[in-house]
Amino acid sequence: EPFFGLTEAPFSLAPDPRFLFASASISAALEQLAYALGRREPLIVVTGEIGTGKTLLCRAVMKRIPRETFLSVIDDPLLERDDLLKQMLEDFGVIAKDRSRLTETTRHELVEALQAFLRSLGSIQAHAVVAIDEAQHLRPEVLEQIRLLSNMNDEKGTLLQIILVGQPELETLLSQPELRQLQQRVTRRFRLEPLNQEEVREYIDHRLALARNGASRAPGATELAQE
Repeated sequence: EPFFGLTEAPFSLAPDPRFLFASASISAALEQLAYALGRREPLIVVTGEIGTGKTLLCRAVMKRIPRETFLSVIDDPLLERDDLLKQMLEDFGVIAKDRSRLTETTRHELVEALQAFLRSLGSIQAHAVVAIDEAQHLRPEVLEQIRLLSNMNDEKGTLLQIILVGQPELETLLSQPELRQLQQRVTRRFRLEPLNQEEVREYIDHRLALARNGASRAPGATELAQE
C-alpha cells in the first residue's frame, strides 16, 4: 500500500459508504429508495446476488435519511419475535440497551410499547424505518409480526417503513401463502445487477483513487461525496 501511495486498503470487504460506486444499478436503486422513503411507502424489497452491494447500498441510504426519522438496522435475521421487538425498541431509544436492566416483559407488552412509540411520532411529524439485512433468513412468523406493526399510519403514510434486503431467495420466501398479506404491502422492489465490463474498470479506478487521495474521478462520485 505505501508503494502505490495508498493510505488505506482499497478493496476491504467492510461496507464503507464512502466507497460506494455509482453503477447504473446502484444509482437507480439509490434513487428509488430515496423516493420510497420520502413517500413513506410501507414495504420495500431489495434483492441481489452475493457481492452486488446490497449492504453497502443500505448503509449509504441510512446515512442520508432525514433527522426526523427513527432508524433500526437489524443485522441478525435469525432473531426470534421477542428479541427482534426488543432490538427495535432499543434502536428507537424506547428501552435501554443494557439488557440486564430490562425486567421480564411479555410479547404483548413489547408490542404495546412499540405501538405507543409509533403513535407518538405523528405529533412530532416523524416516522420510523426498520431495515433488515439478509432477510431471506427471516422466519415467516417474524415477518408477520412486522407486517402487523406496519399497519399504523398517519395522514402522510405509514409510521413504520420496512426495508427487506436479501438474496434472490427472499422473493421465494415472500411468495409463501401465509405471507400473502405482507406481499400485498410491497410497494417497491428492485434487484441489484452485477457490474458490466466497463463498470468493473471504473469501479477499480474509483476504489484506488479513494484509497490514494480520498477523491474519485468515476462518474457520479463527486455528487455522492457532496451528498
